[in-house]
Amino acid sequence: MKLVYLTLLVLATSLQAGDFRAAASQVEITPKNGTPLAGYYHARAVAGMLDPLYAKTIIMEQDGVHAALVVLDVAYTTQALVDAARAAVQKQCGIEGDHVMISATHTHTGPTLPRLNLMDKLTQADSPPGVAYMQSLPDLIAKSVNEAKAKLAPVTPAFAIGDGKGISFNRRVLKEGTTQALWQPKTFDPATMRPAGPVDPEIGVLVFNSNAAASKPVASLLNFAMHPTSVGAGTKVSADFPGVFTKLINERHGPDMVSVFANGCCGNINPNDYFTGTRRNHLQIGALLADATDAAWPNLKPLKTFAPRIASTRVMLNRRSYSEAEIAKAKDIATRMVTKNLGTVTMAEAVCILETISKQNEPLSVEVQAIAFSDDAAIVALPGEIFVELGLALKKQSPFKHTMIAELANGSIGYIPDSRAYPQGNYEVVSARCAQGSGELLVKAVLKLLKELTKK
Repeated sequence: MKLVYLTLLVLATSLQAGDFRAAASQVEITPKNGTPLAGYYHARAVAGMLDPLYAKTIIMEQDGVHAALVVLDVAYTTQALVDAARAAVQKQCGIEGDHVMISATHTHTGPTLPRLNLMDKLTQADSPPGVAYMQSLPDLIAKSVNEAKAKLAPVTPAFAIGDGKGISFNRRVLKEGTTQALWQPKTFDPATMRPAGPVDPEIGVLVFNSNAAASKPVASLLNFAMHPTSVGAGTKVSADFPGVFTKLINERHGPDMVSVFANGCCGNINPNDYFTGTRRNHLQIGALLADATDAAWPNLKPLKTFAPRIASTRVMLNRRSYSEAEIAKAKDIATRMVTKNLGTVTMAEAVCILETISKQNEPLSVEVQAIAFSDDAAIVALPGEIFVELGLALKKQSPFKHTMIAELANGSIGYIPDSRAYPQGNYEVVSARCAQGSGELLVKAVLKLLKELTKK
């Protein structure tokens, strides 16, 4: 009898070990007053809070294989932060560092992080409060991962696509008879102007429903491509519309769930309607996204799962080259911009040129990563502010029915336009550290990873 009992126990345990499990957690990472803020080419320090910032984690696990998705309410990630956080997660949580994806929502009312370039001086990211904040994040990220891991339980993931049409706008505009793009035009004449590119209206909705309670969601991953710039350039901390969006989804579908927002390829996408001049605040935009997600909720389709499959690779990109005249001009601008606002585009170009020439002999190596857990769903990480055209191409060519993209993930090299945009110039292009064609190389590398994940 004892032998039979032990045999049944072993069988039950082995069956249970095959369950697909998931959980989520959030840990507050709101900076103290005086911490430098990100988003713009001048110094701002935190002075109060509109709403808290979080490190949010979703963990998936089956057969002992873990994949952790961490999203931070900050403007971007850096390689130094990602390396330190992955090491902390591996040490404190027992999850392999390369099984961890770390991205940023890109809120422009969150803390700035040291990047070891001229921006550190302009924003005071390298000040003691800035460095202290950066150093606090790895352990807070590990805490978020650990809390999620402790709650792992059997779930059934389900996927739907919401319609975000009319919520986002391409912020680059072409004027009739010209080839140079206008950036964030203050006025728009539909008779002579047109958007320089498309938007991605899809809201990816991935919900993890508990197997213990029918349809009770424990977590959701929400994916949409749009700059979080709707709070403005004040000094109060805010997660911007991603914070409102995720809070509303939690309130409407389960107060115990944790909703996580991963920003898609929004390098050239803003919430402002340039065609009508309409501006909406973060509360309005978050509500619009939540309403569109609610409309898609009844369409959630369960996914057939397998143990998480994780793949990543490093891609070598070419840096841009500049003439002696361009370099001399950038140096002159740099000496004046520390004390005077010379205009966003002018300052961005100078910062980019000086950083590029200072690192001309260093490889521009970036990581791309992919996680699959179903024949129909995968999540991709890209290292910068990616133009929407690249995201649309990746989704279209992906071997998975649903591909969610998290930008500013596992480090960031800034703007990554598509090749077509380079001759059009303006802000995003002059800010790009990588040479023309780099974005397409990243898409190609990710598609190769995704193809590999379908074969395992």
